[in-house]
Amino acid sequence: MTIETDLQVVANAVRARIPELVSAIERTSAQEVPEIYEKDDPVYNEAERSSVLSALTSIVDGLADGRRPPDRPSDAALQEARIAAQAGIDLHSLLRTYRVGQSILWDVILEETLRVVEVDERRMAVLRQASDYQYGWNNKVTEAVIAAYQAEHNAYFFRSQDRKRRAVVSDILRGMPADVQQLGYSLRTEHLAVVAWGRSPEANIRALAVSLDARHLTVSGTSGTYLGWLGSSSLKRVLDERPEAARAMRETHLALGEVSHGVDGFRLSHRQAWQAYRVGKLRSADVVAYGDVALEALMLKDRQAVQDFVSRELGPLHDDDDPRGELLKSTLRAYFRSGQNAASTAQAIHVHERTVAYRLRSIESRLGVTISARRDELAVALRLADLLSQVSSADLRDLDVHADAGLGPDPEAAAP
Repeated sequence: MTIETDLQVVANAVRARIPELVSAIERTSAQEVPEIYEKDDPVYNEAERSSVLSALTSIVDGLADGRRPPDRPSDAALQEARIAAQAGIDLHSLLRTYRVGQSILWDVILEETLRVVEVDERRMAVLRQASDYQYGWNNKVTEAVIAAYQAEHNAYFFRSQDRKRRAVVSDILRGMPADVQQLGYSLRTEHLAVVAWGRSPEANIRALAVSLDARHLTVSGTSGTYLGWLGSSSLKRVLDERPEAARAMRETHLALGEVSHGVDGFRLSHRQAWQAYRVGKLRSADVVAYGDVALEALMLKDRQAVQDFVSRELGPLHDDDDPRGELLKSTLRAYFRSGQNAASTAQAIHVHERTVAYRLRSIESRLGVTISARRDELAVALRLADLLSQVSSADLRDLDVHADAGLGPDPEAAAP
């Protein structure tokens, strides 16, 4: 066998472990670079996973085919760098995650080389080639990543027209003294916070203010979002009377907090809107209200914990390949919506009452518990299972909630 054949064998062995590598890099980065995950931004999380996957694929492909460093980083790597700059993630922290990935990948390359290359001399030759290639790949890519990050940082923070408003809003959300006169918006009223994204986010917030007869404040957020607040002494009453007024424009999405009063309400409603946004990014709904997704927002801070909880509570019902399990879950949902009334459930799903009773017995038999004994847990598990079924490939992190989520760093502090 030649050195090239050995390298191809090693590359194919590493390629088979890419899903494992992605998870290991994410997990270790969260432990070793915790500050990078203090920005509660689902768009960055998605970008990071795509970047890690593309980097591993690029390195493995190059290892198998001539070991030529790429001419430029992948679009996913550049996108991660731009979003990191918008989210206020420190460049050195971002590069530390690259070093985490390099270390973990090298351990696997070493492990697979020792396993599949039998002759010591050939092993050493493979490892020298792999080491030189990985080092060259990293230098080439990180140079371009740094340039992309710095360019985005300058464009986003130094030249942003609303940076003064952003600085004031950031101070308010952090509970610091702020010159609120610069905002042209009264904090002594009822507030409804909004996070908007998509085709016309800022225009949608302005249109919503007109519809609700309220004053408005908007600032640009990270990852293409706009953060907004609507203020009026009659805001809650208007929304109660005309809930349909809170609507999204074409190809635009809104996440809404709840109406709350004063400075504390300004902060609270924003925290709620941001949590609704985290769920809304994973759904196709045009408008997501915090009150409708508060449970999901709370639980989705730790995807693995959610998956474990759903699997534990639903057990054999939670099998995507079992049509009978899906039927039983839909019956259980209807049963809970009907206040655990079998007759009402039968009417809602258009079956005979005896059919409902039979299905409920089947559920209890599969779970090994009575429905009444686990009513609350089962109801929560069903809601979370519905959401997980929509976002199985989404990158959700165990993230802390920050009051100024979505603003990135203090733009005034960043200015030269």
